[in-house]
Amino acid sequence: MMNRLLPLLLLAGCAPDLRKTDCFDGVCGELPTEPLFSFTVQAGVVDSLVDATSKTLPTYIDLDEPKELKFDEADATNAWDLSFQRDKIRANGGGTNPSGTVEVLVLKDGDFDAMTQAPASGYVKDGSEPVFNTVEGGWYYYDLGVHRLTTLPHLYVVKTSKGDYFKVRMGNYYDTNGTAARIGFKFAKLTPP
Repeated sequence: MMNRLLPLLLLAGCAPDLRKTDCFDGVCGELPTEPLFSFTVQAGVVDSLVDATSKTLPTYIDLDEPKELKFDEADATNAWDLSFQRDKIRANGGGTNPSGTVEVLVLKDGDFDAMTQAPASGYVKDGSEPVFNTVEGGWYYYDLGVHRLTTLPHLYVVKTSKGDYFKVRMGNYYDTNGTAARIGFKFAKLTPP
């Protein structure tokens, strides 16, 4: 019996030490290089789709540009406004990043098309939970019966790291193929208060 197990034990001893590799959803050694955001601009409104499927790393966006920031760039510049990882959306400030200045205002059932100027007050930074994921500001409802996320009609006003204001409306959590964490959302710049 031991003679049959010996080759298996020797092969197992040759496996790489997984504690020393950096993995991004099963691809080890490198961070993703393909774009994780797509943007379409029409009449000042940016429609975006983000691939937030990673269970290990968030994706970052600078709303002002708009552009995606890769992990190392977001860390080095601190110029990101929002990050996405699965169903978590974080703002660059407060509990998420104490050195960040991004603040968020939640308007339940706000009218995206009608809003042209940012409100003057009511903005908060992320606390122990991100504003987008708190009970008061949560962007989705999770249906335990069918195990699906449904987007709530909240309107978010984000004061960015550059001090500009953007309205943000979350779209579907699933892409057209039904893949989870491929989140659609739209945003547009607002006149300051």
